[in-house]
Amino acid sequence: MYRLPMTDRMNLFNTNETKAQFILSLLPITLFFPIGIGYAGIVLFLVALLLGGHYRDRWQTVKDSPLLLPVMALLAVTCGAGLLLERPEGFWKAFMHYQIYLVLLVFISVGGGRWQQRALNVFFAGAMLAATLLYLNFFQLLPDWTLVQNYRMYAGNKSILIGILLGIAGGWMLNEIIAYREHKWQRLAALLYIAIALLFLAKTRTGSLIFVFGCALILLRYLTFSWRSVLLVIGAVVVFGIAWQTATGFRERLVGTATDIKAFVDGGKVSADGVRLEMYQITMGIIKERPLGGNGIGTWAIKYPERAQGLPSESMATPHNDYLLYAAEIGIIGVCALLWIWFTQLMVAVRIGGATGMRLFTIGVAIMFGGLVNAILRDALFGIAFMVLLAIPLAGINRHAYKNNSNQHGNARR
Repeated sequence: MYRLPMTDRMNLFNTNETKAQFILSLLPITLFFPIGIGYAGIVLFLVALLLGGHYRDRWQTVKDSPLLLPVMALLAVTCGAGLLLERPEGFWKAFMHYQIYLVLLVFISVGGGRWQQRALNVFFAGAMLAATLLYLNFFQLLPDWTLVQNYRMYAGNKSILIGILLGIAGGWMLNEIIAYREHKWQRLAALLYIAIALLFLAKTRTGSLIFVFGCALILLRYLTFSWRSVLLVIGAVVVFGIAWQTATGFRERLVGTATDIKAFVDGGKVSADGVRLEMYQITMGIIKERPLGGNGIGTWAIKYPERAQGLPSESMATPHNDYLLYAAEIGIIGVCALLWIWFTQLMVAVRIGGATGMRLFTIGVAIMFGGLVNAILRDALFGIAFMVLLAIPLAGINRHAYKNNSNQHGNARR
């Protein structure tokens, strides 16, 4: 079992795991099912956290986190926007969406410990279960239950999230295969099991691309001048080549995206999937009105329909791009605050190194890429899921040790 760095004050959680830590370690599997189950788990976690006491230690753990300053900066920017800019109907709901990283701070307040390895195993188990449900649905063996309805038919963001989770799980499994010697063949079989379900059966481009990008980053991280690395790269190229030739749905979606981009640039007609390009163009017009400070939190949903009357995207709730949404509502200043958080995640990942650092780095890249094509943080469905997963590698990391000693390279050993 690997150990993560943690503050001295939270050492008691190493020997006596708290109920909050135990509940948090089980939350990853709830992400694969209807969001109400996940919310129920979070409520139980919060109750356990409140009843567990040690509030001063939890606050000190949050203060020691390298993410505290950038998260507080985003909070300050959004509070300033709320005070100085337009506040339309629905302002408070939109304002709360911008505070999603405060949820992460609450999660990591429990400190590091054994629960993190359990949470990782639970996440892998959830991914295996999700892949199994996709296979059962393919063979028409999946029962018509509300619990698994997102596996039976495409259901918007929840179906996209399932694909994203499978993509992250696949990348993390490859990381385990390369980083550790134990159970390589079992892990390889699990990786193939998930990858086939993702590329052939899941209805999402985002999850498949996150999987490909994550695997590429991991291969580059561990690449050395050895026959083992050469065989690993050749094997990966062969597998992705076979997937490209046989996973027709995935290939057609990517080719369709490229076709839509070309048609949009040439002034032609795009498909229904390419309507986001239209949204991006109109949103850019909104940004140009007040680029530095933005138009105000919650204003996109009002301003966009006014400019998109009669267009297919008129009824959209978000621009499906977090960079553009932040720029439209809280300006370049807000985008910079968001990027500070994201770049801090990547910097911490590089400094702690090891398998733990690689997990943090790949999920950080997944968030940054996902923000290009979806409302990753604006939609709580995505945002909560990413905060749960980020807590696994981030909990217990002390910014003082991380700066002075790179957290002993993460101490990511079993």
